[in-house]
Amino acid sequence: MTTAMTIPRHGGAGGHAAVAARSRQVVKAYGAGETRVVALDHVDVDINRGQFTAIMGPSGSGKSTLMHCLAGLDTVTSGEIYLDETEITRLKDKKLTQLRRDRIGFIFQAFNLLPTLNALENITLPMDIAGRSPDAAWLNQVVETVGLADRLKHRPTQLSGGQQQRVGGGAGPGRAPRDHLR
Repeated sequence: MTTAMTIPRHGGAGGHAAVAARSRQVVKAYGAGETRVVALDHVDVDINRGQFTAIMGPSGSGKSTLMHCLAGLDTVTSGEIYLDETEITRLKDKKLTQLRRDRIGFIFQAFNLLPTLNALENITLPMDIAGRSPDAAWLNQVVETVGLADRLKHRPTQLSGGQQQRVGGGAGPGRAPRDHLR
């Protein structure tokens, strides 16, 4: 069984947080017949904006599958996924790609850095692909936050594992994304 637990980012209670992502009756199955495996079985979850949410469960319980489906990186067998008020389960590939590129920041378990690019180029790659220049204030904030100002010209093999993870976490839509999925 997988459990979602939400922790307010700045403590306190009161009021309702806006829902950044939600699933309704989501099923994700792989295979067919005797080899069919149900990774998500009618999952309902709300992920609130401005809060940290931990998806917890044993290995093989569907945590990564749920995150991939919530982010539009994987399709669902049935059910609905919403980002804000946009239902993503029926979006065409081009619209889904634009939504992911423009509105979601991803932090993957694997860092997904291109070995031929330096740290700065890996951070700005999503914007380069989108044909946009990064917002200078955003880029400065990212570099300051991840503490890599002196390592921006280094390639991934020249960075520690922690530095690679921070580069991967810094890559995004070129401005503060509304939501980060990790």
